[in-house]
Amino acid sequence: MSSEFLEEEAHSFLMGLASYERLAGTPGEKEACKYIISIMEKAGYATLLEEFTVKTFRILRNELHVLEPWSGQIDCRGVGFSGSTPEEGVVAPLRYVETGDPLLLSGTRGEILLFSESLPTVEKLFELSKYEPSGIVISEGTPFRKPSQVDRPFEVSRRFRVPTVFISFEDAFRLVRNNASKARLVLTQDEFDADTCNIVVEKKGVKYPEEMIVVGAHYDTVYGVKGGIDNAGGVALLMELAKSVRSLDLKRTVRFVFFSGEELGLKGSFNYVEKHKDEVEKIMMMINLDVNGGAIGGCNSVVTGPAEVKTYLEIMSKELGVNLSVSQDVYSSDSVPFSNKGVPSVNFFRRSGAGVYGHTPDDDARFTAPVGFKMIGMIVREFLIRISNAESFPFKHEVPEDVKKKIQEYLKNRGFEVPGATSG
Repeated sequence: MSSEFLEEEAHSFLMGLASYERLAGTPGEKEACKYIISIMEKAGYATLLEEFTVKTFRILRNELHVLEPWSGQIDCRGVGFSGSTPEEGVVAPLRYVETGDPLLLSGTRGEILLFSESLPTVEKLFELSKYEPSGIVISEGTPFRKPSQVDRPFEVSRRFRVPTVFISFEDAFRLVRNNASKARLVLTQDEFDADTCNIVVEKKGVKYPEEMIVVGAHYDTVYGVKGGIDNAGGVALLMELAKSVRSLDLKRTVRFVFFSGEELGLKGSFNYVEKHKDEVEKIMMMINLDVNGGAIGGCNSVVTGPAEVKTYLEIMSKELGVNLSVSQDVYSSDSVPFSNKGVPSVNFFRRSGAGVYGHTPDDDARFTAPVGFKMIGMIVREFLIRISNAESFPFKHEVPEDVKKKIQEYLKNRGFEVPGATSG
């Protein structure tokens, strides 16, 4: 007898995870690991921990002081792996350069540069080196967000290290409106290696056990953030999904993987793909669950694979009576390392107004509820069961060439140092 997907239980899992911060390698992340293991073992699964080491960081001080034409302190958040100033900070002219417009950058040397948004690619970031900035200040794009608490990939920091902080939109407006011209920036941080792990549980297929579906979600967060939606929601969905199919006979093997280090640059999923490189040909599809649980919103899916997967999901969602918005593209999450190796992937997420708080301390459990799991849980479970039990797998084991190019562009633009894509 099959068990049902229980949205109330999924939400209780979210609440259990979203009570502490979970940057990879921290005590909070280790507590989350224990919590996931306890739930999975109670459901009857054996858990496997695949340990690895990540480069992580700890922000010690982040301060921005306006010195001219007035004096005052601006609330800011340091960017991990962007480097450190001396303890006393750096004092330099402050210049607003919008989106890094060449006209506004012309003539700058050694200044603190105020941007209206993050630069879109690492190449644009590297181009700033010729201006020898003393520091970088990035404005949030909307008045409704607190300063982001994020990091650059450690690989990027080896080529570009300029102490960088985020500030609120309102504070950026105040700096520009009142012609702030000189500032002192203080950012100190530790960088160190930390141990973390992926958590793996498996349900063996009864007819085609050598063919595998990987379903994953990352349980880590950015530093200082509890990550109710990103991604306690995705992990909670994965936990309940695993529980709900535990008693079913599925023809193919389903492996549920809880990744760590996603927020540090997809470290857990890259590590998993490398560790299991001999199994890549056996992974028929990767299903990724990221950004879920928002009560007010709708269901979305991004297919990084054959166009027929998109069509299949559109038809299936109509059969179920779910308004699922489906696109074919690259989704910035743990599906990328799989699709980079030729494994088609599908990402399921909830669009929600609460998403505006992503990567800030306001991403907690306030705007989550059981209803945030009802429709997305139904469609993910149905999709998983159908493809696991299909007599012949319904999709090609490949990623189309145009999508492969998008993956490579994504990796290049974000500074990832990974092997090139392979064919499926």
